[in-house]
Amino acid sequence: MTKAREWDLRFECTECGDCCTNRGDYAYVYVNREEVRQLAAHFEVSPSAFRRRYTFRDEDGWTQLKVDDKRCIFLDPGSRRCTVYDARPVQCRTFPFWPEFVKNGRWTAEPRELCEGVGSGRSYSRAEAEVRMAEFSEAEPQD
Repeated sequence: MTKAREWDLRFECTECGDCCTNRGDYAYVYVNREEVRQLAAHFEVSPSAFRRRYTFRDEDGWTQLKVDDKRCIFLDPGSRRCTVYDARPVQCRTFPFWPEFVKNGRWTAEPRELCEGVGSGRSYSRAEAEVRMAEFSEAEPQD
């Protein structure tokens, strides 16, 4: 009988802000209705006012946050910190624990290229990682 391979997902956020910058395929932050409501509440505006000021609909009809100068509009350029951290979308909260970044209990090469914290820091158990990946998968961006 073959022993199941242990998961080896080490990660520690270094607070560099690189995950909030435009890098080709990972230049988009999708938001669903609930996330729009949370962000609108954070700014104490209506969801429709938030949408007009901070989002756009892409060619598939999905709502995305606007990008300012190749970075998320909520990334402070000086401190490189998120200005909506407590209300940030699921896509942001779960990074880099996205299903396409984990194969056979290991990080793929892609997240290692995107994030200096991948592969260092504490080790996440399979259960912890699967909870985050499920949260990401269940957050339907299209509204």
